[in-house]
Amino acid sequence: MCPKFKSIGQKCVFCFFLILCLYSCKYREITVGIVGDQFGSYDTEKSYQVMQLAVQKLISHDPDVLLHVGDIAESIRGVDSFEDYEANFKTATTIMNGSGKPWLVAVGDHDVVQPQYQACSSDRSREKWFMDCCQRYETPVGEKPYYSSDVKGYHFISLYSLENLHTDPRWGSIFLNKINTDQLSWLRDDLETNRRSKGIIVLVHHPHWYVWSNWMEIHELLRDYPVIVVIAGHYHYDQDDGIIDGIRYIVMGSSGGVVKDTDAHSGGAQEYAVLNLKGRKIKALSLFEVESDSVLELTSRLSMDRIQALSCMLDNLWQDVRLVRKEGKIIARNSGSPDGSYVGLASLANPIDIPIEIAIEFPGIILTDPVWNIADSTMCGYDPIKLTPGERIGWANYSNVGQWYRPSALWQAKIISENNNFSQITLSVTVKLEDIKQRFIRREITYSVH
Repeated sequence: MCPKFKSIGQKCVFCFFLILCLYSCKYREITVGIVGDQFGSYDTEKSYQVMQLAVQKLISHDPDVLLHVGDIAESIRGVDSFEDYEANFKTATTIMNGSGKPWLVAVGDHDVVQPQYQACSSDRSREKWFMDCCQRYETPVGEKPYYSSDVKGYHFISLYSLENLHTDPRWGSIFLNKINTDQLSWLRDDLETNRRSKGIIVLVHHPHWYVWSNWMEIHELLRDYPVIVVIAGHYHYDQDDGIIDGIRYIVMGSSGGVVKDTDAHSGGAQEYAVLNLKGRKIKALSLFEVESDSVLELTSRLSMDRIQALSCMLDNLWQDVRLVRKEGKIIARNSGSPDGSYVGLASLANPIDIPIEIAIEFPGIILTDPVWNIADSTMCGYDPIKLTPGERIGWANYSNVGQWYRPSALWQAKIISENNNFSQITLSVTVKLEDIKQRFIRREITYSVH
């Protein structure tokens, strides 16, 4: 063969394999859009507006598939009939189908729980509503609330975390929040059938792994297959739970549901996420604030556990003050004030492992002369105060904070005696901390006069 033609032939073969390689690499990539919880929410219309905007923003990233972590409808609040429920469900599915993309949804607690709180309730009426709506409208859900689907050679599994109704992996009946036998058997068969897929992505509403004993059997099964990532929702804040046996665990925040009063990176933002996979690896995971498109931190488990522990501490403040009207005068009880003339907060504490700063805002026409009670001295209550790790705490974790005994009020302010016409007092408590970045959580506590 002429050397010239041989050289041209070699170049053609090289170009062919180069194009084939590039095409193969592209074919092995997939972009996944992730939408967070819609409910609980106090405003259904606004919730779906946020969801609509989140989906619109996701489409600009040209995803191959959309995942919704659950709670696309509301089974209790403002829902008096199946028609009410169906209207909400239709709105949600219209938004998802309007994307023009294949999608999956994990069934959430707000989709299926009945009005009366009872762990493992036998009332599955709302679950039936959900499944009936899935058949009436175009959804990916089949005959059971757990199912799977393939997109671009990747296998997606949606698990059902509400087989035991009104259970939760962090509050309430935590040991009952688990995947039951029939679903586990289905999962085992489904994983084996799809062992040779490019990769497996698992979607579930509750992050069951908060109680590892509930999730261990599932994890030990998943790790024997090419599972890349497990994605959950439910808590309305994002959280990176890291990599365990090669599987990435992620909690997605809210895309319409109520969020914490915190900085945007600590659970205070409505968000959506874009996950890029290449082969069996996560190439990129990007989190965006819905309204502004600003990039958010995928917050570490440690940081969010700190925020959650502080949230639980602030939740305890409701018990610190009881206001009563007696003979035309407002008296504060349970505040450490013998004559009832002071409002005092005894539950303030630092339940975490790094210093915090606490500041309190209050209505100046009702309260005056605020002070911090520090050991045997006091300091001005208008200024913030710093607490060392563990100060004023008997026990604490990310969902339970308390004291072995009731300490004296850390902060107190005097009720202005001339003003007895108010019906409530609202205090705003802000806690600041700094780990890898500055964070805050704020809580308004309203004490009504009885």
